[in-house]
Amino acid sequence: MDYTIIDDDGTLSRSVAEWERKDRIAVDFEGEFNLHIYGEHLCLIQVFDGEGFFLIDPRAEGLTLKGLSLFFSSGVEKVWFDVQSDAALVYKAYGKRISNVYDVRALALALGDTGNLLSVEEKYLGIHETSGKKKKQTSNWLTRPLSADNVEYALSDVAHLLSLKSALEAAVKAEGKEKEAEALLEKAVHVKKPEPAWTKLPGWRNLSRAERVYAKHFFIARDKVARRFNVPAVRVLDKHKLVDYAKRPPEDIERALRDENPRFSRFLAEAMAAAKDEAGKELSGS
Repeated sequence: MDYTIIDDDGTLSRSVAEWERKDRIAVDFEGEFNLHIYGEHLCLIQVFDGEGFFLIDPRAEGLTLKGLSLFFSSGVEKVWFDVQSDAALVYKAYGKRISNVYDVRALALALGDTGNLLSVEEKYLGIHETSGKKKKQTSNWLTRPLSADNVEYALSDVAHLLSLKSALEAAVKAEGKEKEAEALLEKAVHVKKPEPAWTKLPGWRNLSRAERVYAKHFFIARDKVARRFNVPAVRVLDKHKLVDYAKRPPEDIERALRDENPRFSRFLAEAMAAAKDEAGKELSGS
């Protein structure tokens, strides 16, 4: 599959100018979500403009926030499938919103289809994917150069989006689902302000106020250590253990953590001891 790499602001600026002369482009992202290193990172932007394929590389030295912002804010319609997580990533990582998005998953939902991109493409376009794409979902998209398999996987996500949009629009019209689709399209592009990450800990809703305070501070402590070593936080301390410690804060934190990964245990013990003190102060109103 032929494609063009875009890895500097100048090339991206010229490409955006070309795309804005078109009615629409197909877009998708690949990201890193605390799987290989610390944090969430935009790793790749795939584009199909109806004629050619493009890979925008946000990790390239020549591509800055200025260039990416130009793309995010461009006026060309960007056809996506399930934009929510990608839009949230852009907002969290760059503080930017993506303009003029058309999420075709909203059309599928209006038709009662809750499946993934592959199943929707199979149903409405007759495309059957057999290349084991699910395995690629855990690929390390930070790695450069990109493997040929990863490039093929990434571009396949945008290859049929424009055709899918047309097919779904026709189906929505045929079934008289325009109003439902319009409401879902508006909802799809609304990016909520991210909730604090510790509120996603297992069982958060069932924790007492004191347990939530300890969980928050222990989460922040774990996060500091993970950031220091640039590793996923789960390697520092399992989230279920973190919640257990929040429910029963150990008297001797260093002893409690002695069986954890020795690479991090000393730093984690120091951070969580300080976190325990901060939690105690917050609960006492100091």
